[in-house]
Amino acid sequence: MLKPLLLTTAIAAVVAGSALAQDTTTQPQSPAVQPPPAPTQNQAAPQGQSAAPSAQTSAQEKPVTPPPAEAIIPSENATDMRADKLIGASVYNAEGKEVGSVKDIIFDKDGKIVGVVLKVGGLLGIGGKSVGIKWNEVEVQPQDDVLKVNYTEEQLKVVPDFKTQDAIAAEQQQQQQQSMPASPTSTQ
Repeated sequence: MLKPLLLTTAIAAVVAGSALAQDTTTQPQSPAVQPPPAPTQNQAAPQGQSAAPSAQTSAQEKPVTPPPAEAIIPSENATDMRADKLIGASVYNAEGKEVGSVKDIIFDKDGKIVGVVLKVGGLLGIGGKSVGIKWNEVEVQPQDDVLKVNYTEEQLKVVPDFKTQDAIAAEQQQQQQQSMPASPTSTQ
């Protein structure tokens, strides 16, 4: 009984392998079709086509005006720190001990940074809490990709958790649902 089953399985594997091999063979690719170049003013248009410039060529001829030079940042300065380096950066206290890492950046309605959210505590990225701290309490050291604060990890652990607007709204909704009287059920 076992011998015929093994033989059938082996044959099925060979047949399936052949089918897969046929599916993975490369098929000849057709050459890419390119549109004919637009006629220049000195060339006659092909029969059935107008020699008038198309909207595409007239759009290409209009020069594009770049923004003013004072609006452009051509490169990062040595004293700058990009957000992708800031988020996840280690945060140290005045004694050089790591107290957490940057989890998020908080902006005001005018686009100015007002603070950062630190991840404090936890082990190997698990657990811990979010703590919001004002931007003027943070010393940025872009050359080392680190930030410093004048607080210990223990001080930051006893601060209330940072709550986003989404978390506040969810809590309020949950409180409203809990305070609503239960609807009477019918016992018919």
